[in-house]
Parts: sequence; C-alpha cells; structure tokens
Amino acid sequence: MQPDTHEFEISDKIVESGNITSFILKPTNGLCPTFDPGSYLVFEVPAGDNGSSVKREYSISNWSGDHLRVTIKREDAPIGSTDIPSGLVSHYFHDQLKVDDRLTAFGPAGKFILDQTSSRPVILLGGGVGQTPLVAMAHALAEQGTRETWFIHACENGDVHALSDEIATLEKTFSLLNTHVCYANPTHTDRQKKSFDTEGFVTKELLQNLLPLDDYDVYLCGPGPFMQAMFETLLVLGIPEKRINYEFFGPATLLKSVGENSSSPALVQNSKVLEMNNELTVSFAKSGLDTIWNPEFENLLEFAEEHGVMADFSCRAGTCDSCKTILKSGKIEYSIEPMERPPEGSVLICCAKPSGNIVLDL
Repeated sequence: MQPDTHEFEISDKIVESGNITSFILKPTNGLCPTFDPGSYLVFEVPAGDNGSSVKREYSISNWSGDHLRVTIKREDAPIGSTDIPSGLVSHYFHDQLKVDDRLTAFGPAGKFILDQTSSRPVILLGGGVGQTPLVAMAHALAEQGTRETWFIHACENGDVHALSDEIATLEKTFSLLNTHVCYANPTHTDRQKKSFDTEGFVTKELLQNLLPLDDYDVYLCGPGPFMQAMFETLLVLGIPEKRINYEFFGPATLLKSVGENSSSPALVQNSKVLEMNNELTVSFAKSGLDTIWNPEFENLLEFAEEHGVMADFSCRAGTCDSCKTILKSGKIEYSIEPMERPPEGSVLICCAKPSGNIVLDL
C-alpha cells in the first residue's frame, strides 16, 4: 500500500558530531504523521541534471506533537577509494538543504518497530548511526515507564558519537534506563572527560557482565560487521532468534541460517525434470547461474545473496527503487506490496518471489 506523502519544512539543522547532523522537520500542514518508534521516512532527491531522482530512507530519531527528526550521517567515500562513491543523498542533506527549505517524504514506514504491547525488558543495541531508530524507541519506553531498558551503543570515539547528551539526560529521568557506551578507539579528550564506559568492542563477556538473566526483547541496528557479530553473540547467549529484531542494510543472509539448512542444490541439472516435479527455477542471466527456488527464503534478494549474486539494495522493504531489476522472462508475485510498483518488465526483488520459472538480469 502506498505510504502517505508529507511535505515538511526544515525548522532546524543541528550538528550532532563530526559527521552526523539532525534535521528537524515540521509538516507544512501542521499535522504530524502518526509514528511508530523505529520506523523511517523515504526521501526522493535529485540525482543529477537529467531530471532523475533517487530514494533513500532515514529512521526517525525523535518526534513531538509538531515535528519529526531524522539524524543523518554524511557518507564520504573511503580515502583513496575509486570503487565506493560518497553517499549522494546524505551529501544532498548535509550540503544543500538549509533551514526553511521544504522537502517531500513518504511514510512513516518500515517493519523494525518497537512492540509497545510487550512487557518484556528491552535491549537496544546499536552501532554508529544505527542507533537512530533505537533513540526513538528509548524515548517511547521512557514515556511508557514500565520496562527495564538497556541502551548499549558502540562507535569509534567521541568525535563521531551523536546524541550522547540526549541519552544521558533521558537516563536521569527514566529510572529503568541503563546505558553503556563502548568506544573502539577513544581519543585523549574522551579519556579526560570519561565519556565512555568501556574501550574496544562489544563482546559476549561484556554483555554477560552487563545484563541480568532475563527474557529480553532485542532491537539491533548498525553496520554490517557489527550486526553479524552481535546477532551471533546474542544467539550464543541464549536469546531466541524470534526475540531479536533488526534493521539491516547489508546482505540479510549474513544474519540468517536458512542457507545452512537448505536442501536445494546450487545448480539446475535438468529443467524438464524440475518442471515435472513442479520445482521453480531462478536464472541469473549475467552471472550464468541457474538455481532451484527455495521457498524458505522471504524474497528474491535474499535468495540471490545466498547464491553469491550481489544486487544493489537500500531499504530491503519495497520503499525505494535500489533493487529494481530487469525481469527478462517469467512471472513474480509480491509477498509485500511495494510503495510503488516498477514498470512492466522490472521487479523489486527485495519483496518479490517467483510464481513460475524466471530469468533475472543479474
């Protein structure tokens, strides 16, 4: 279903750290959209002089009765890299948008939202700018005021640590909130100010020391390597996978075990035999790979990643066009209705499954 479209005016632009800025968005009609803690807005910005555009989603990091806030990291290309470009949309926000500018957003949207009906204690575990939806969740839990909450944040050092004062203030007013900050490489200033709790990385031993034994709801968000390490650590600590909620902007199969237990062979040997057995095939034309579809996978993007075919993606939820792929032949069905269906002959593979034998231009 198409998310609502809202026009916002930037009422403030707040530098949160060396590479992170918050944008305060006031709806021009005065009506702030309904918001679930953890959800995001989808922005469409110009991509060049040819009239093209690109969509990107940013988590809502806080809200009030008359505004929403998104907190965005400026994504610069790695020094010396010629393969990884700077973030087009994050640079647009940081460099071109200013106070009183107007922009349009779709949403709020997303599946990574706080379950406010649960009474279980909560772990909010974030890395870098991945903490932004968790900050919104922390505020909601403080308003609820009944659930023991652990806010654990890991980043490089104080130079890139955003919203630290906000969480520290929230801890003072919400007695059930426990915070822990872990810096990988603290600066001399960080040590003088004692602005962190532990040095290094979040480890199994650290979590064991911090967290009492309990039946937690976990919300996890951050960079790919951090997410993979934390997901595996949480499972080792005995937290059931169904209790680990995550928003992940890397290959999803890194966090899932479906491939380990998959019985589907990698290559198709005889398509006629498969057809007789009602097996579906997925062919990746550019990769020269023919595979048997495994219905354990939620979508074609995850299935492609499992077989080493890396496609472009961003939202993984059908709200942007990053994963749009040419469907050379066959039919698909959408397990999740995308925000906007692509034109005939294309498919958003992050929310689609095959309904027959298909060939993708990947």
